[in-house]
Amino acid sequence: MVAARLPAGRGHAGKVGRAQSACAILPGVLLVALALPLASALQDVPGERFEELLLKHAGAGWSGAALVAKGEAVLHAAGYGFADFDADRPNDADTLFEIGSVTKPFTAVAVLHLAQERRLALDDSIAVLLPAVPTHSRAITLRHLLAHTSGIPRHYDDGRGEDLARAVVDYLVGGPEGRPGSKWEYWNGGYALLAGVIERASGAGYTQYLEAQLFAPAGMDSTGFTGDTDLDPARVAVGRSAKGARTALEHPYGSYGYQYRGMGGIVTSVRDLHRFDRALASGKLLDAEHEQALFTRVAGEYALGWFVRRAYDGSVRQSHGGSVRGFVADFRRLPEHDACIVVLANDDQARPWEIGDDLECLLLGRALVHPPPAGNVVTADDAGLYAGTYVGAAGRLVVRAAGGLLMAGVEGQALIEALGGAGELDWKADLGELATRAAAIVEGLARGDTSPLRTHMAKRIPASWPDTMRRSVWPAHLALHGDFRGARPTGACARDGHVEVLLALEHEGGPARARLSFGPAGLERLELDPRSAAFPASGPLQPLRKGVFRLPLGPDPAKLEFDLDARPAPSVRIGTLKLARH
Repeated sequence: MVAARLPAGRGHAGKVGRAQSACAILPGVLLVALALPLASALQDVPGERFEELLLKHAGAGWSGAALVAKGEAVLHAAGYGFADFDADRPNDADTLFEIGSVTKPFTAVAVLHLAQERRLALDDSIAVLLPAVPTHSRAITLRHLLAHTSGIPRHYDDGRGEDLARAVVDYLVGGPEGRPGSKWEYWNGGYALLAGVIERASGAGYTQYLEAQLFAPAGMDSTGFTGDTDLDPARVAVGRSAKGARTALEHPYGSYGYQYRGMGGIVTSVRDLHRFDRALASGKLLDAEHEQALFTRVAGEYALGWFVRRAYDGSVRQSHGGSVRGFVADFRRLPEHDACIVVLANDDQARPWEIGDDLECLLLGRALVHPPPAGNVVTADDAGLYAGTYVGAAGRLVVRAAGGLLMAGVEGQALIEALGGAGELDWKADLGELATRAAAIVEGLARGDTSPLRTHMAKRIPASWPDTMRRSVWPAHLALHGDFRGARPTGACARDGHVEVLLALEHEGGPARARLSFGPAGLERLELDPRSAAFPASGPLQPLRKGVFRLPLGPDPAKLEFDLDARPAPSVRIGTLKLARH
């Protein structure tokens, strides 16, 4: 990707991924004593039952991968939807996703592994291994950080960069709000500090220690971190997000510094997460004493890096969820059944924990708690029936199918607006005029003329930006694609208070893309060859009935009705608009 953009602000790191249950468990009580008697044994579920359920969730819009296993036996593992919709590449069981806060269980296991090697003690003050710990925070122990009971409020999230001492000061700036150990509050910063603890205790980098002491013994050969260059890019998912698409290997927060290290950032597959489950179950990573400490609840339903709850049959569930831009994850173990369930998604609007609940219920012979809409199964026959390109005066609709999911990409301003995908702004803007302006800016760059860019860019943009675009960014783009032939707007949409215009660029070497973002003060960003930007608007087709789908691009989703008088469908209607198969 060749891009010039302003530095992005930091968002929230990996979330808990699921609302907390109201059921509170007394701290320090062993799991086994709290587990209810097993209400049932695992059901003998044919693989096609899992497939049918997951196809229905895919039909409702989920794109990702899932695995269900009993011991070493994988009962079902498959991908659904698209790893990269723009490249027409499907997900499979080996696709690599970022897992957000599901990284925290790995960080916790690494700390327990160091405790097992007697390189640290869980009840030591964090000041034993961390530099520059203020006096007000020296009562905090490593166990407090692992269990989110440090007393530091979750909004203390200013640590960043590679300087551990600086990150310690920034994260602990106000000290605990109450006695450490007396209150549970989920705090990402504690896991960034634990990454520093791992580094100081082991003498190795955080990523190097996890790779050598966790991934390698577990056989997780395809697992790494954001920013890694040794993972196969052909297996890496592109995450969809309203904040902009990214691959699993792109840093969500600029780099893998202490703003994200330890709390998120692992990139892996459903198969490798099963291998992690097996390594825990077999004692490859922790002995019995330290495994018990890992999974013993400390506060409410939280142990050390894991939620410990009741499964739907009353047995123990050990789990964690994660959410970060473009990706959401749910990982759960049912140790009394020796079972493991993994659901990953490359769309941050997905709710994989609901799919995980349904897979758990199916495995345990319970009624589904989040049943997908009936009939939402896109078969291989459906793929041939609907997939294709449909063209009309209003624009172009491209429908693609993969793993139970139909996705639609939309071009043409009239068609985007007919489908409700143009969005809304709290400032006045003419989308068509901004699209024309965007083309003029890029065409000016191609001539070596930066005046359109200077005229229309926001005043807060550095004055040197146009010259940087002309002298380095544009020539690098030409080196990839050859001589420039022209620019054509394919659509403009309002997103997050900005208007994004996508341009189709023609070059001697073939097509390319440019994306420009306008705010009320003018142009704020120009990307050449942006990630995942083949269409100005795209989304999943959600089946309503045979031949009729909903496309949720806006608050009032449009209805698409395919003509089924022939195979494949020769046309599709959207209100009064008709598009014919091209």
